[in-house]
Amino acid sequence: MAYKNELVTVTDLERGLRFGHLLMSINRHVSREGTVFAQALIELLLNKGVITTKELDERIAVHRQALQQNPQVMLSKGPDKDNDDGVVIIDCASRLHLCRALCCTFRFYLSPQDLDEGIIRWDYGNPYWVRQQEGGYCVHCNLKDWSCNIHPHRPHPCRTYDCRKDKRVWVDFEQRIPNPDLHQEKNNGPGNPG
Repeated sequence: MAYKNELVTVTDLERGLRFGHLLMSINRHVSREGTVFAQALIELLLNKGVITTKELDERIAVHRQALQQNPQVMLSKGPDKDNDDGVVIIDCASRLHLCRALCCTFRFYLSPQDLDEGIIRWDYGNPYWVRQQEGGYCVHCNLKDWSCNIHPHRPHPCRTYDCRKDKRVWVDFEQRIPNPDLHQEKNNGPGNPG
């Protein structure tokens, strides 16, 4: 039985690699053509005096920064989520009516372990970031009571995030005073502990 499963895994891996290599080949061709076009266009614009080198450099910096802020294909290299000593224990159920599960609006990317389980849904437009529903909440967050529908299988960032000193969530955790601007800065989460 194990041998059969191993063959399926190898076959799946081979298919995945072939698909990845096909995409890389297509991307390389498109990238090369885009580079040739951009270089020719820039050269013409500079030679005709339509733009200056300084203006070009400034625009490049702006667009480079914008691209760096967009999610990219990412996978976490975090530890085994089921055997990590860094799990944070907080009585979330008694506080959800106050914080409205703000942590479930934070963006982060998943690990191979999460993908292999096949339970946590990821954003197809931004592989392998956790998928969010309209309004910015994780697709696994039940918006009726702010609970997590996959709590036993939640990703590593969810297990290790500690909201107690996060000023985006609490003015005073112990006194149960939430930040009055609770949902104005959503999606600026702790990121993924790479």
